[in-house]
Amino acid sequence: MITLDALHAEGLDWLLDSSFLGKLAPADQAALLADATLQDFVVGAVLIEPGRAGRSVDLVVAGQATVSRDDDGAEHVIARVGPGHLLGERALRQGQTTYARVVASSPMRTLRIPGERFREHLRTVAALARYVDDLIVLRDRQTELLSLLLREPVLRSLGRDGLERLLQSGEIVRFSTGERVVEAGDRGGDVFLLVKGRVGVFAPTAGGGRERVATEGPGWLFGHASVLLDVPRTADIEAAEACELLRVSDRAFMDLIARNPPLYRRLYQQLASLDLRAQEARSRSRGPMVVVVWSGHAGIGTTTLAHGVAHALAIERRVLLVDLAGARTAERLGATVADDTVAGVAIQRLASPPGGVPVIWPVDRGDAVALVEGLAALGGSGECLVVSPDDARSPEPGLVAAAESLIHLRWARDTSSTLALSNLGFRIDAVRLEDGHELPLATHRDAVRIPEDRVTGARFWRTGDAAALIDHATPMGRAAHRLVRVLTGRTVGVALGGGGALGFAHLALLQALEEGGVPVDYLAGVSFGAVVGALYAAGGLPLARELLARRGTLRLLSGLSTLSLDPLTLWIRRLTHGRTLGTTEIPFFPVALDVVNGEEVVITRGTLADGVRASSSFPGIFPATRRGVARLVDGGIINNVPASVVWDAGADFIIASNIIPRHPVGRDPVLGRDLGSRLRSATTARLDDLLRSVFLLMSQTGRDRATLADHVFDPDIEGFNLYDFHRGDVIYQRALERARAALPDIKADLEADRAMGLAR
Repeated sequence: MITLDALHAEGLDWLLDSSFLGKLAPADQAALLADATLQDFVVGAVLIEPGRAGRSVDLVVAGQATVSRDDDGAEHVIARVGPGHLLGERALRQGQTTYARVVASSPMRTLRIPGERFREHLRTVAALARYVDDLIVLRDRQTELLSLLLREPVLRSLGRDGLERLLQSGEIVRFSTGERVVEAGDRGGDVFLLVKGRVGVFAPTAGGGRERVATEGPGWLFGHASVLLDVPRTADIEAAEACELLRVSDRAFMDLIARNPPLYRRLYQQLASLDLRAQEARSRSRGPMVVVVWSGHAGIGTTTLAHGVAHALAIERRVLLVDLAGARTAERLGATVADDTVAGVAIQRLASPPGGVPVIWPVDRGDAVALVEGLAALGGSGECLVVSPDDARSPEPGLVAAAESLIHLRWARDTSSTLALSNLGFRIDAVRLEDGHELPLATHRDAVRIPEDRVTGARFWRTGDAAALIDHATPMGRAAHRLVRVLTGRTVGVALGGGGALGFAHLALLQALEEGGVPVDYLAGVSFGAVVGALYAAGGLPLARELLARRGTLRLLSGLSTLSLDPLTLWIRRLTHGRTLGTTEIPFFPVALDVVNGEEVVITRGTLADGVRASSSFPGIFPATRRGVARLVDGGIINNVPASVVWDAGADFIIASNIIPRHPVGRDPVLGRDLGSRLRSATTARLDDLLRSVFLLMSQTGRDRATLADHVFDPDIEGFNLYDFHRGDVIYQRALERARAALPDIKADLEADRAMGLAR
């Protein structure tokens, strides 16, 4: 039996704010918890089997699970769930059999309530019944509601799991024309997302009246400023027509925001920039950033990585590194140690720290928590990085509680060691890549790959050269900077759209980004965008530029591909040396469409070449790629500029490359000038009409999908055939001029986003 006190003792009191428990009165909470038990699941455990009557409900309190369904013998993942999600409620509420399989993708813990007891609570607790009914509606409308939430740039930083948890915490409410939603002067309350209809915003005037200052439509978020600052509402908001809104309680909203420190800082900085209680907003956006770098493995390089992250942060901030393996660090570096006292704790420090970043540690390892808590209480503008020794079995609870962010370093082969702490703070999964071990891409958001780089590590420990740890030319340096971008909410994702030979413009964009010092942390690609993305992920710009040198081969392969995609697949495989999707330093996501069920498929396993093949199978021209019963074709049919895919991977700033112009076919469509009219026939003309129509549609849908991006690169290059691979150098040069011209705007947009993320 679980009690409210036991919930607090287990550190699960957050469930009272951001789960269905927050909708219930204390007495009803206690009664429901009395019927609950804590259940633990290992990776691969099945929580729910399809086709069975509902037996129980599970409230996820730690870990992750995948929800999948069977379509004609093929299993498709339809959702990934984490802490705060309720499972199994639909079958019990509607008396149906379960339709999906739920499997633990990490060690999990849930609060499980037997089905009969949950049904009884549904019958007797009206608030619970309303919540479950609303939750079923919200899940049925999840795609629509997520698209509205994504219109708010700041909320995008919550990621899919956070947004889905936001939906689970909310309810749909309706207002008639003229009905007041929010009244000026009210304190706190709820946060609203306008789903349908329009609302009017009225500000009070000096004479005691009011005036309409704005009219807002679907996708508008309001009420969060007064919740964040705990101040009265500043305006009346009324329904200008019949409206539908998503309402989230202030407690649930604040709980979600507090779990994402980069977003927390960004929101308060945004309020400060708008001069909304600027001083209070600035005070909440400041303070020391406490980061715990931890691994349960010895010899994986935790201390080296922590020093790298500290020095990368120190480029723009004052950093203090608390190295709990400091005595061993000093010995390895041959450094002199000095005694001191900080925050009332006896410490030692490196007398001459490498790179100028102060390094300290407690004399007594048992004082680690007190030291970190004391440093955090001192405030200031510094950051504190806490390093647990390599052989630590788990970070002390006190360190985790004090941490704003947790970097969990693990081996790629160790898929079962995912920390069941995802409900605590902001967690980054730092995965050490290994030869022969492929990293599953479909783990969760905010995963950073740490390539093997013994040369840089050895150089640091041999000479104390901290600059090597943050050198962009080394894998270790790139990983350290990428981790810092994740910590501060400044990662960059690039979505490369489809468009045949026009995809040479992607090369121009990537070159301009490198010239401007704009990093690429995540890549997604469709069709020829997948070809460019695969080569860039495997070997950077030098390998991607091989497409220019081999454009004649590409032209030949495009013709052969009408019979079979094997030649293209083998060619990409040779260029990428058979690399798999899970082994590239930059995560790359080819996108395809399953024509059997009409769903977008993000390829996460197999070789880069196989991903390119699936994403490039243009229907009617190139043969589909079969995977089980699935038939995969060109992803551009459903998502020609996959900005949503890099967002889902963790990108904070998204650049979309939409290369298909509004008039996408040149003078000699489809077959090219060299074949000419001799081969043109009635059948070819119909095919030409089909291709023109489809590419016109893809051009528009690409623009629609690109609206999610923070910057859209649209070179709008006309006069070229989509099969003009032999003219790729001309396309590239024209696009490079436009990419370089667009670079100042891209960097300005990025700097504006970066300033909000820094919140300093």
